[in-house]
Amino acid sequence: MAPRPIFDPTKSPLGVMTMVYQDYDLLKNWVSYYEKQVGREHLYVLSHGNDPEHRRIAEGANVINIPRDPSLFQLDRRRWFLISQFTNGFLRYYNWMISGDVDEIVALDPDQGSDLVTYLQRYESPKAPRSICPFGIEIVHNPDIEPDDLEADGAILGKRRLFRLNANYAKPCIVRHDVSFTNGGHANNHQPRFLDDHLYLMHLRFYDFELSCDRLKGRAVLRKDIYDKPDVKKKDIWAKSIETYKRLACQDPQDTTIDFPEFRAAMLEQAQDLHNGKVTFFGGGRSKELYRLPDRFTGLF
Repeated sequence: MAPRPIFDPTKSPLGVMTMVYQDYDLLKNWVSYYEKQVGREHLYVLSHGNDPEHRRIAEGANVINIPRDPSLFQLDRRRWFLISQFTNGFLRYYNWMISGDVDEIVALDPDQGSDLVTYLQRYESPKAPRSICPFGIEIVHNPDIEPDDLEADGAILGKRRLFRLNANYAKPCIVRHDVSFTNGGHANNHQPRFLDDHLYLMHLRFYDFELSCDRLKGRAVLRKDIYDKPDVKKKDIWAKSIETYKRLACQDPQDTTIDFPEFRAAMLEQAQDLHNGKVTFFGGGRSKELYRLPDRFTGLF
């Protein structure tokens, strides 16, 4: 008897969800990209703070208003618990869910096609992974090499093709089974972790020099509000990100390629199991060098 396919005909193939606070430029890009993949009716935007601009940008999508606590108490923990639970609920109606931040785009290598739904059907087997990790890259804008401004509704990758590798952004964000994400969505409770050969998670934190610097300054203030308390361990991740970005942005790309077999191997070989083996984080870190995307990627978004 042939194995039962995992694609359930009573469910829609793929839904996509994000949670967003302000970040209007990123939400515009997120909606524009994913509506071409699944249609706006299968997009879910958790509007943190009940922002009317989110409803305007995502008109026709499903906008769910989430109250914003001004104290930001346990912000990350609350947020990722909520995303996990919404994902689990939507999996009753979707075969696969993509759940992540608004500055993250899951893209298929154009050499393999243009349709995420069709591509995911290759995993139509009971042995398919519970989660899929795209390969993580961060788009980095060097204004000296890429001086053109982005148009309001223009494609980002047409003018922003430099990137660095970052294993931390090979997130297990494509799921087909009930899930519990760690804070940030960098790992979940599905074992073993599975790294796809042709999918990429493109992180847009550094995609435009001026916008990114402004956003990072705002995040630094946010982090201070969260952690500048006597009973909380100090962290300054976003403030350090400004310095990191400026160091990255002054570099020339080393090569035009998307093939990194040694880096992929290091991610798997240096992976660490934490919390009694319930959660796995990829190794490999991040590249110190920049690279350039091949031409075939420029029309994706």
